[in-house]
Amino acid sequence: MSAESKAKEAGEEYKDMFGKIIDKGAKVFQQGGETIETAIKSALSFRDNVVMVRINQESLKKMDELVDAGLFKSRSESAAFLIREGIKAREDIFNKINKKINEIQKLKEELKDIVSSEFTANKVEEEKKIKKPAKK
Repeated sequence: MSAESKAKEAGEEYKDMFGKIIDKGAKVFQQGGETIETAIKSALSFRDNVVMVRINQESLKKMDELVDAGLFKSRSESAAFLIREGIKAREDIFNKINKKINEIQKLKEELKDIVSSEFTANKVEEEKKIKKPAKK
C-alpha cells in the first residue's frame, strides 16, 4: 500500500471518527439535559493552553460551518468545543486509558525499587570484598 493511499485511508478514518464524535456529543447534550449554549460556555471557559494541530479539509469545513452559523467567534473556539465534546463522548475510553496509565506508573515504581535494592545489595557485597584482607 502506497503512502498516499495510507494517508487517504487514515483521512477517511478520521472523518468517520469526527462524525461519530459530533453525533455522540449531540446525544450527550440530549441525555444530560445540557443545552448547546451551556456546553459552549463550559467548553470556552478556562482555555489557558495553546495547541497547534493539523486537520483535514472536511474537519476544517465543519469547524467553519460552526463559526458561520454564529455558534463560535473563531475556529479556535470551535476546535476547543469539539475537542471537549469528543473527550466527553468517549469518556469510557479515557477512563480505561487512565486506569492503565496508573498501573504502568505503579509498575515503574516497583521496577525502580527492585533496581535500587539490587544496586544497594551489589554495592554492599563489593565493599565487603574490599575490606576483607586477602588470605595467604
